[in-house]
Amino acid sequence: MARFLILLSTAVHLVSATLVGELSKELIKEGLVSIDENGIPKTSCMVLLSNGTSTPQECPVIPGFGPQGVGCFALWNADRLIEQGCFSRQEISLRNQCKKKTCHSRRKQKDVSFCCCHGPLCNGKFTQ
Repeated sequence: MARFLILLSTAVHLVSATLVGELSKELIKEGLVSIDENGIPKTSCMVLLSNGTSTPQECPVIPGFGPQGVGCFALWNADRLIEQGCFSRQEISLRNQCKKKTCHSRRKQKDVSFCCCHGPLCNGKFTQ
């Protein structure tokens, strides 16, 4: 049993070490992302509920191919919020798409705007 626990502990540390890429390290240093008890990067995002209200939620990095990161997003049109929540993707995608601290859309497509951001609850306010 002790060998199993040591192997499991080692596996958790190996997985968490591979998840923390350069962008995550940068965001952790800036206080925009934190680390959970297993060494996995996480942030807090506003998440849209089915009743139309938003609530804060902890969002961990979801394992995938290559270094992964986590951020928040919002999707809206002129008169209503369509979706809001966590955004876990490859770091290269997040670095190119998401802003630090603010959720600001670069362009509108067919009357729908999207933004993603890094920082606790950064998707609580979003702009075009």
